[in-house]
Amino acid sequence: MTSSAFIAHVLDPLIDPAYAEEERAYDRGFQKLDNNSRDYVQGFKRSNTYALDWSGDKILAATKDNRLSLYDVERGVEENSWAGEWMAMQTDPNNPFQCAAISWGGKFRVFDTRSSGGGVYDVDLKKTSAHMKDFLVLAWSPDSKHIAVNNRQDQVYLLDLRQAQSLRLGASKTMQYETNQMVFSADGESLWLATGGSPGKITILPMPNLQNEGGAQLVAHQYTTVALAADPRGRYIASAGCDCLVGLWDPKHLVCTRTYGYATQAVTALSFNHTGALLAWGTGGAGSSGGGEQNLTIVGTDSNVYWQEPTNAPVQQVKWHPTRNVLAYSLTATALPDERDRRHSSRETAVVRILKLPEVPPTDK
Repeated sequence: MTSSAFIAHVLDPLIDPAYAEEERAYDRGFQKLDNNSRDYVQGFKRSNTYALDWSGDKILAATKDNRLSLYDVERGVEENSWAGEWMAMQTDPNNPFQCAAISWGGKFRVFDTRSSGGGVYDVDLKKTSAHMKDFLVLAWSPDSKHIAVNNRQDQVYLLDLRQAQSLRLGASKTMQYETNQMVFSADGESLWLATGGSPGKITILPMPNLQNEGGAQLVAHQYTTVALAADPRGRYIASAGCDCLVGLWDPKHLVCTRTYGYATQAVTALSFNHTGALLAWGTGGAGSSGGGEQNLTIVGTDSNVYWQEPTNAPVQQVKWHPTRNVLAYSLTATALPDERDRRHSSRETAVVRILKLPEVPPTDK
């Protein structure tokens, strides 16, 4: 634990009694973390990551070398790969073996990660409209019926998957500011967008029409809102911005209930664990050269900071396992130590790393 995290833990000891037992259990578990709690994805080609997710117990990574690859962490092998400039991808919230991916050039696929064959959907969206290209962001709705995609022109498109084997284009909206990330609320009734500008805002669009009527806009950060994450239990949506703050939002009442100030550099990646009790984030990003703060941080959403450790390169992506307290995170490959330098171990030069944490029974909310 770094000094800033330790001081925060000492100075902010007040815990809601309802979560005190859970907090003590996590505290004990984090104190027991050692080298056996860490692993890394072997055989990963040294490349920056655009997206990271779990497919069952295996890791999916979309990388800058124009590949989307599936890695078996236990066996240390690359099990499958799909060529393409995949900028964003996510596994189906209700089927961990089904993945949706969008490419810079407009290719959209939904496919089974266990197979190398054709996908459920495999279309070129640019053929539908010349504007449907330069894609950067993808978000899958909790009921698996819609996928939202966003491009460099800050145009948001809703893809309708409700009719089997037939992909339909739903509502669309052009944003006034850059859109950095999107997540659906846990009930699927709204789409949350992290937008740029000063101040940084969160735009909330109602489903499925994506129009301003019934939506909202929240001032979230002093500067650009960079990242969002949705608590799978629906209690929170987290936001991170260039002001080095992380905020917890009540998606029902649209109010910020808590902020975390443990970063000294922009936070660019967020992820909740499967119970919503833990929130992980990283500092740095794809464009970071390695200067400034380089940390992985884990906090309790109802308690204090549990873990903050320096990393030897900026953190690009963080992603919790869908059913276990196992965190995958990727580092900026170009800022890592030279893997040919024998002074550094394979673990120190690994791009994608795994942190295995204690399982704690969820507290009744």
